[in-house]
Amino acid sequence: MSTSEPTTKGEKLAFRLSNILARLHQGDALDKHQLAQDFEVDVRTIERDLNERLIGIVERGPEGTWQLTYSSRSTIPAKHLHSYARMSGTAHLFPDDSLRYLLAQMDEPEKTRATRVQATPHEDLKDSDVFKRLHRAIEDKSICTFTYKGKVREAHPYRLIHKDGVWYLAAEESERLKSFSVALIEELRVVIEKQFRHNPAHQAYINDKEDVWFTQGAMEVLLRVDPAVAHYFVRRQQLPKQQHRPDSDGSLLVHAHISHVNQLLPVVRYWIPHVKILQPVELQTALMQELRETLAAWQQ
Repeated sequence: MSTSEPTTKGEKLAFRLSNILARLHQGDALDKHQLAQDFEVDVRTIERDLNERLIGIVERGPEGTWQLTYSSRSTIPAKHLHSYARMSGTAHLFPDDSLRYLLAQMDEPEKTRATRVQATPHEDLKDSDVFKRLHRAIEDKSICTFTYKGKVREAHPYRLIHKDGVWYLAAEESERLKSFSVALIEELRVVIEKQFRHNPAHQAYINDKEDVWFTQGAMEVLLRVDPAVAHYFVRRQQLPKQQHRPDSDGSLLVHAHISHVNQLLPVVRYWIPHVKILQPVELQTALMQELRETLAAWQQ
């Protein structure tokens, strides 16, 4: 197959149209003046391409640029793959995030593929319409009422957040930010006729949080991690706002900010006896007392 530049009128037309379509399938919105410049033709030629030769395939958007018609979008634009990876929290899953690498992996049969990602357990909400209705309420800024753990709530929904396999609703109730497990929300009613205004401070707080514990203050904690397990805390963040530095004996000093003790204690329990709480001292004392009581109960 020849790789030379198109020379005849028909070849130039085919080359131009195929390139325009390729760009559109990448998800690009095209400007006719830029196209005319790129292909070194008159703007009227590009207008004929778009209005006549590609009729039914492309459409003019509200900003004057051209895009694929909805019915012609049979493939996912390449740039949307990266957007989806960021949205689903997998942007850094593979060391190589190039489109070429991802497409090569998908073309390879799963059983012979060089990589395999073990799925993270998560709850299944596909049989519930609560998620969809909350999603719409957030977009419309509609007030919601629902029953949660036996109590009727009226809330201003801000965002749906996925954390450790569970979906939560970040919402304002009585001017305070709270998180609600979506699976536990019952008798949801979206009050379409009642809308609210976002509190910019609440929105900024949600955007900055790495978890679903919403409190007004944060507790600073300091841990000492034994050399035997230090690399587990280095390779992946175990605690919110985690920072760490090696000590002279090979152990790791880990500093973090938590909003609730349940963000810390399950991690420490998991790594017993290799992790010790240095600050606050009262948390280490409480944990030791809990362990004594547990051992006493087991020995009965």
